[in-house]
Amino acid sequence: MIKFYLLIVFIISLLNGCTSIEPSGSERTSTEKKAPVVERTAEPEQQISAKAITQQPKVITIAAAAPALTSKPKKTSPPPSRQAVLELLSQSKSAIDQYNYNEAESLLSRALRIEPDNAWLWHNMAVLKFYQQDYQQAIQQALKSNNLQKNSPQLKINNEKIIKQSYIKINR
Repeated sequence: MIKFYLLIVFIISLLNGCTSIEPSGSERTSTEKKAPVVERTAEPEQQISAKAITQQPKVITIAAAAPALTSKPKKTSPPPSRQAVLELLSQSKSAIDQYNYNEAESLLSRALRIEPDNAWLWHNMAVLKFYQQDYQQAIQQALKSNNLQKNSPQLKINNEKIIKQSYIKINR
């Protein structure tokens, strides 16, 4: 909000400076005297009227000037194997929500057979094993997910939580 306010004040001060253009020497009459130049600075507490805001010049944005630069690439559908994994993942999440852990496990296992190097699938399997109270397997799945993950700090944090909670449950 402060940046917006300062931007408005800056633009108004520029407009005030631009509107004080003097007429050229040939247009001056002999009775006109040159007014002293007074430098105007905007105070942060100064109120900006709605009229001053609406009189600002319109600015062409990059998006309007060059739509080719900002256009989104055409979406292509994922390959069939990827689509199958996404569908299996969605079904497994629904099964987990309904506390049907055995079905969720079989769906995730099928997805892992299609994409065995998918760290997020291994993480979901670790979560499922935690829900099934199979804490040793939850730790193993989370560790496998950590080994496969690349450049995903959030996934690593989530896996660390599963590992920590599993160790807490084991030691009770």
